[in-house]
Amino acid sequence: MRRRPEESRTMYFSILVPVYNAEAFLEECVDSALRQTEQDFELILVDDGSSDASGAICDRYAAGFPERVKVIHQTNRGLILARRAGVAAASGEYCLFLDADDTIAEDTLETVKMTVEREHADVVIYNFYNRYLPDETLDMATPVFEDQTVFRGEGKKKLYEKIISSWRLNNIWSKAIRMPLVKCDDTPFEEYAYNPHMEDLLQSLYPLTHADCVVYLAKPLYYYRRNFLGISGNVVAGQIERQFSEPVMKQLACYMTIWGMDSQQDREKLNVRKVKKMLTVFYQHYRAAKTKVQKREVIAIPWGEHIDWENGRIVGRNHLSLSQQVQLFAVLQKRGLLIGLLARFGQIKLKRLHGD
Repeated sequence: MRRRPEESRTMYFSILVPVYNAEAFLEECVDSALRQTEQDFELILVDDGSSDASGAICDRYAAGFPERVKVIHQTNRGLILARRAGVAAASGEYCLFLDADDTIAEDTLETVKMTVEREHADVVIYNFYNRYLPDETLDMATPVFEDQTVFRGEGKKKLYEKIISSWRLNNIWSKAIRMPLVKCDDTPFEEYAYNPHMEDLLQSLYPLTHADCVVYLAKPLYYYRRNFLGISGNVVAGQIERQFSEPVMKQLACYMTIWGMDSQQDREKLNVRKVKKMLTVFYQHYRAAKTKVQKREVIAIPWGEHIDWENGRIVGRNHLSLSQQVQLFAVLQKRGLLIGLLARFGQIKLKRLHGD
């Protein structure tokens, strides 16, 4: 039977929300999506085997908004595969990812649509607010580029340079992506399913590489909850290793070759990123350690194995600031007193350790 035009109409946006034991924040998250000033969208909730009330909350929204909300229930497969399940079910022209403990501004879709139609953009990247638990303090992330910066052709290399040297463009949840660029990504995500570290970067590489036009918005449209309190004080073998996500970094190195950005200088910038990541992970665990024994266990880890060396020297060390070099010296030389002083007097702040 021939379908009527309105039955075959494609939504402009698909908002995909992976959900796992998020009952504390899920309603706030979904409500922020439903309040959008631009209403041409579908909302897909993927319950990834939650053991709390998350699944029931998802079903309640689907029952209350049957034309708008879809729910997928699956056994626990990890964040990446929950997102991919949402992608498979999505029918929008553009895809946005929203984590179940975060929210978006009510004009997010409207702002993105205006940008897409003005620039014919394949990807729109937008700024965000950090929301720090437990007191919900808001802090706008420093913009990476000027507002309305457009990247096309060779100009995309400025985008790639930032990806190589910084975490700031990793986040898949701060991007609206033309749907084919998401659906056509043939990365073997199953291999990364149970390592949540840097999976956002993994999912961003293909769309940013194959997009003809990328636009950056300095306007914050996303509210990202950070919870530094959730880090365990116990040093668990393998857990810290996974945070360095070596397989993802190898993927990034492969894309650097595709981009024509695999020179010695590019390798140095990449290793500076690794150094910053190492310092971040170290101080997160050092600060979380509650006893002197735990702190000594953190210091004893061979942290230097997670960065690149050449002829006994750290690749790209000259690109580090003096403060970063002091931090690096303290960690690699296991100077407990200096580490304690740096941590105590706040010269290393967790919320800025990921910074540029």
